[in-house]
Amino acid sequence: MDIIPLSKNREKLIRALHAKKYRREQKLFLAEGANALSEARRGTLYPLREIIFCENILDSIEDMLSDQATLPADVTVFSCSTPTMKKLSTEESPQGILTVCSGSLFSFQDLRRHPSETLVYLDGVSDPGNLGTVLRTALWFGITQFLLGPDCVDPFNTKVIRASAGALFGAEIFGPVAIDELFRFAKERGYRMTATVPRQGDPVDRWVAGEKEIILLGQEARGLAPRLIEDADSRISIPGAGVVESLNLATAASIVFYELSRIQARRRASGTA
Repeated sequence: MDIIPLSKNREKLIRALHAKKYRREQKLFLAEGANALSEARRGTLYPLREIIFCENILDSIEDMLSDQATLPADVTVFSCSTPTMKKLSTEESPQGILTVCSGSLFSFQDLRRHPSETLVYLDGVSDPGNLGTVLRTALWFGITQFLLGPDCVDPFNTKVIRASAGALFGAEIFGPVAIDELFRFAKERGYRMTATVPRQGDPVDRWVAGEKEIILLGQEARGLAPRLIEDADSRISIPGAGVVESLNLATAASIVFYELSRIQARRRASGTA
């Protein structure tokens, strides 16, 4: 496979992908590191378009580049200098590998054709680390479809992808989805909606989850929008014995996903699923 020196013009276009506006216009995004490259090669939701390697690591990836079967035929491979890689990367200590992938939010209308039994709705989640960790944890428990409210952080932000440890490449992300649209969809398709709240909800270990569930997760500081809490079919909380006011969003989501997996496992064992 040919390796092309990165031109100044191409460098400029890749650096522009640091901006959300340009990512949306071009329907392209950047991912960094060897793990992201591995996940991008395995996935099909966000096709791999370009790979940029730093010249000082070319020897270590020579075997991968020489194996034509590992990369789609239309992927272009570039090389660049260490100073250029530092300009292109958003990391303090770049690994020397960047990937450019096609991708944007899927339309909510697309979800209607193939919805999963479990969906996650994220309301105003603004911290990229939290969003990435939620995606990673949900994928671990087999949850693959996510609905983003209008004010969520861009999931194609490099910080989200890094926090997801490449899990983004297995996540179908739909949006933006307004609250009214969400309620209409849930009613039409027979989903129960469960709001996660810091307190005064049913203890998560007593959760009576539906066979078709939409889990509602809220913004880090203010939580869920009042309407989502008030009109949800159920509200759950994670009981604590400490003095802290609340759990980190990603931590709370992990507990909720684990509990749902236990509920689903019990249903399968009893033959009611």
